[in-house]
Amino acid sequence: MKLGYRIGLFLLLAMIAVVLVLLMWKRQTTDELQQMENQSEIERIEDETVYDEIKPDIGTSQAQNFRELTTCNTICVYENLDKSNNMITLVEEKLPGKYIDMDREQLAAALAEDSQVLTLEEKEKGFCSQSLISFSSDRVKIARVYDTSVEEQGFYLMAIDHYVWVYKQDRSTLYFKTDLMLEELPTKLQTEIVNGKYMESEEAIYNFLESYSS
Repeated sequence: MKLGYRIGLFLLLAMIAVVLVLLMWKRQTTDELQQMENQSEIERIEDETVYDEIKPDIGTSQAQNFRELTTCNTICVYENLDKSNNMITLVEEKLPGKYIDMDREQLAAALAEDSQVLTLEEKEKGFCSQSLISFSSDRVKIARVYDTSVEEQGFYLMAIDHYVWVYKQDRSTLYFKTDLMLEELPTKLQTEIVNGKYMESEEAIYNFLESYSS
């Protein structure tokens, strides 16, 4: 009886030992698997971070390699503003040849430069300025400002430092100076010039100067 009891107790202890060993092995295996999963997740996050950091550089490189340029098929829309009456008209035509094969910055710079050097036709139309509003390779829009108001005509002869000078209609903008001295003119004419003598045209001014110049 005692021998049977001892054998049973031994078997029980052996089974308990086996269960403990299995539990410890399972726990160790689970921990190792968790560590492997964690390491994989860390590596994945690091890879994504590196990719995110590199991706903008790739986009920037592609953007730098691609520039939208005007072509011979680019349509140009002029938005013309007349300052004299605030009227706006739209004119659509092909882009002038000198503006072809330009990006936005180049076209804006060319328009600004051309605004400083006007043709006789542009001056007669009262051209003031132009600027780029929108840009694409298919269509550009340019704002042009004109002033078609009729400039007031006429001039004034005025006495400045004993000499006769010619001023424009506004009586403040000098048109040109003459060598004609005020004291060399008749008294009545001197008075008129001191008060500002009106002359309706350049021809009238030259006729006057020719009459009183020595």
